[in-house]
Amino acid sequence: MKTWVKVVLSVVVILVLLIGILVSYVIWDNREIPVKRPPLIKEKVLKPFELKREIYGDPDIFDQPRIQFSWHGPNREKTEIWSVKIDGTDLRLSVDAELLYPEGEDLGLQPGFSTYRSPDNRYILVMLGKYRVSYVAVYIVDLKEQTRKKVEDTKHAFLIRYPWVSDSKSFFYLRDKTESLSRYYLNSGKIETIKETSSKSFYVQQTAEIINQIGIKDLIRLDFNGSELERIPLGKNVHRMTHYVGPGGDYFIYQNYEGTYFAPIKNINELEKIKVGRPIINRNGDKVFGGGGSIIYYYDRFLKKNIIFYKKYGNRQYNIETGFRMGSLSLINEKLNDVQ
Repeated sequence: MKTWVKVVLSVVVILVLLIGILVSYVIWDNREIPVKRPPLIKEKVLKPFELKREIYGDPDIFDQPRIQFSWHGPNREKTEIWSVKIDGTDLRLSVDAELLYPEGEDLGLQPGFSTYRSPDNRYILVMLGKYRVSYVAVYIVDLKEQTRKKVEDTKHAFLIRYPWVSDSKSFFYLRDKTESLSRYYLNSGKIETIKETSSKSFYVQQTAEIINQIGIKDLIRLDFNGSELERIPLGKNVHRMTHYVGPGGDYFIYQNYEGTYFAPIKNINELEKIKVGRPIINRNGDKVFGGGGSIIYYYDRFLKKNIIFYKKYGNRQYNIETGFRMGSLSLINEKLNDVQ
C-alpha cells in the first residue's frame, strides 16, 4: 500500500474517533440528572385590594386589639396610617394622606418614629418633617372630628415613648431641640414646661402620675410637675441606650449582645430572657412584639410564650385576610403601642 493511502486512512480513522468522542460527550452532557429541589411554596392568588376605612367608634372594628402602623398601600400616593386586628385580619386605613399631610407642604411621616394613639382611641400623635432636613413637628389627628392640628410652631419637637396621660386629655413631649420636657393640654392648647433637660429618655407611666427618666447611672422617677420622687441605681451592666422602662414602671426591657430580657426595676439581676429581637411593647406592658426569619409574633409576659400573629412567605409579607403584599418591614419597624 502506498504511503499516501496510509496517511489518508490514518486521518480518516482519527476523524472518526474525534467525531465519536464529540458525540459521546454531547449525549453525556445532555443526560437527565434527577435534582432534588426544595418544595415550592404555594402562594394564594391575590384578591383585588379592597380599601376599607377605619370608622371611629365602630364596635365591630374594635372587638379585639388592633395594630397601628404606617404603610404605603397599593394604589396609594403616600405613606398613611393603617390598622389591623391582632390576628392579621380587617386591614383598614386609619388616616389618609388628605387628613394626615398639610396641603402645600412637603412633609412626610418621620421614619423610625412612632405614631401614638390616645387611650380613648380618638387621637393620634404623629411626627411630620421634611426629609433630610432638621425639621420635625408634632401633629394631633382627631379621628372623631377628622381634623389635624399642629402642636406648636417649632422646628424641633419629639414624642417620648408612651406620651399620653391615661385620661387622653394631655400628653408629654420634648421641644426646642429637646431642651425641655413639656406637657400639652388638648382642650386649651396650653403648653406647660415641666423640666429643662437635654435628655430624651422619658417614659410616661400608665399606672400612676409618674414620668420615668433613665439617667446615666440612675432611674429617676418624677411627678407630673417635674419634681423628683425617687432614684434607683441602674447597675453597672445596664446602659441607658440598651433598655427602656415598661409602661407600668415596674421593669425594664433590656438588651445586650446575648439577647433581650425583662429586668425588674427593683431587682435588676432577676433577668427573664425572651426570644424577641428589637423589642416593641404595648401600652399595657404585657405583650412584647418582635420578629425574625419568617414570622412576626408577640411574647405574652404572663403566659410566657410567643404567639404568632403574622407570617411571611418566601421573604414576602402578606396581609392574612386579603393576601396582598405589604411593606416588608412596616410592622417590625413601627412601635406597636396600641395593642391592649
